[in-house]
Amino acid sequence: MPTRNQWKRVPSATPDGFAFERPLGQNEQGFYWDTVFYRTADILRDAEVEVDPSSRERTLLPSTLKWAWTTLKQRYPLLGASVEERSQDDIVFVVDPARLLVASPAEIAMEKVHSIQGVDEIVGRMHNGHSPLSNDLLACIRILERTDEPTRVHILIHSSHIVSDEIAHNTLLREYLQLLSDPNLSLVDAPMIDRLALSSATEDLHPHSNRSLARKRWRRAIGRIIIERRRRGQTGGHTLPRKITSDTTQTPAYSRATSSTFSTEDTKKLMQSCRANGLTFGSVLPILGQIAMGRVLCKQYLQGSMSEDEWEFRKTEPMINAGPLNLRPFLDPRWFKEGGATNASLAIGYYFYQLPFIPLGSAAGLSPGSPLPSCFDMFSKARFIYRCQMMKRNIMEFMQHPLFFEMNESWLPARLHRLRGMALTMRAEGPPSGIDLESVSPQDQATRGYVMNHGGATLGNLDTVIPWEYNAELPTQALQLVRTRSFLHCRPTELYLGASTFRQQMKFHIFWDGNVYRENIVQGWLQELVECAKVYLAEIQW
Repeated sequence: MPTRNQWKRVPSATPDGFAFERPLGQNEQGFYWDTVFYRTADILRDAEVEVDPSSRERTLLPSTLKWAWTTLKQRYPLLGASVEERSQDDIVFVVDPARLLVASPAEIAMEKVHSIQGVDEIVGRMHNGHSPLSNDLLACIRILERTDEPTRVHILIHSSHIVSDEIAHNTLLREYLQLLSDPNLSLVDAPMIDRLALSSATEDLHPHSNRSLARKRWRRAIGRIIIERRRRGQTGGHTLPRKITSDTTQTPAYSRATSSTFSTEDTKKLMQSCRANGLTFGSVLPILGQIAMGRVLCKQYLQGSMSEDEWEFRKTEPMINAGPLNLRPFLDPRWFKEGGATNASLAIGYYFYQLPFIPLGSAAGLSPGSPLPSCFDMFSKARFIYRCQMMKRNIMEFMQHPLFFEMNESWLPARLHRLRGMALTMRAEGPPSGIDLESVSPQDQATRGYVMNHGGATLGNLDTVIPWEYNAELPTQALQLVRTRSFLHCRPTELYLGASTFRQQMKFHIFWDGNVYRENIVQGWLQELVECAKVYLAEIQW
């Protein structure tokens, strides 16, 4: 179990009662200040479920839905925790066992919607100013019944990033559906203190807990130096055309989302090509993102929507990207084996990388009015495979580094300082005035530090962790999971590219700040991403 179990028993507000509390880790604190800043970084999973008519009455009974949720809270106590900000440097989780036994109306609610568009509208509201989450409600469930398709319901799992990540959402979705389909699976037999220990901060899950304090300090110091040296060269950069003003970073994002799904046949071709070239899709996606973005930028210039000066600047500017990593396999081995691998808690690290200039090939010397060259004319398949292999090597070298844990720890203090500063400024001054300020050019943006090209990650093959069908030894499946979608409450200026496979179909999804990026530009990038994936991996010519 954890190197340091910081949970301690304390009196609760109820007579003769007790609770447990522990301080938030640095990563959790960063996400806490995100929540203060207009609930940034909250995550939501939408599960579209087909309910067998013969089991509908039992499955969707309000008491059944609440019982399944309280069972999950008892398994994963952070779902029922509250957060107390006692000072800027003293923020704690409080878990009252009595709260884990009940589901309040705020935690679980049912609503009827008339279409998939109605579902999207509710998701949009939850991520743009009407979130039910708070310091006293860190996770909740919404059940949306479709009137246009009476056998369909949408289960929305909405949570603060303080207590969850995408691995956690996989667990919650899978087990909630299992509980609804088979009440006999409700057993919660582990003692409370053991379940709390699984929900420890990652800093307390050191994989080499037997090392001396001096040795650990030395490793942290070296890890910090390595990361500082790597990050020092990451300056400048650029991204999709966008509107940035002096107020943008303090303006709450208008979270938007879009996606595109490949056919089963095309998905099979994409993955076969990756395997044939020794690639993971996690190493392919950043390169596809860069090539697709290069084509969008080139198209903007050729159509006369970008000045000569800006185009020349972008042609020689690097692209700086980042993304989350699943930290669980690199933490305390005993914790991982005894349930940490899938526990509903936060356990992510971060990876920053810099890509070379955008590949232009024959497009480098074109003038406005010229047609956009083909993908291969701008970047050959051989160069594409080589760059993906280089990306894979870089990722593996980072993750296999003997100081990987310490390097991930080293940048958390600076991240926490930045996020806390933004939240406290918002508290003191409120949102910006909204006055239409002058936009900052891409060239000037690059002089103010580094410009994040985009964030992103792959969720992998969800078919291996989330079953399609759920039944309780019935002739038919009580529940069938038709589709699953993830959503993110974006940060100001955020542009996030993800990928996942479910029901043998790969999907690209993009989250973005609608105050900053125009929808047609983002949709154009998504279209180019799909085209580039088919051309370079599935060998489908457009």
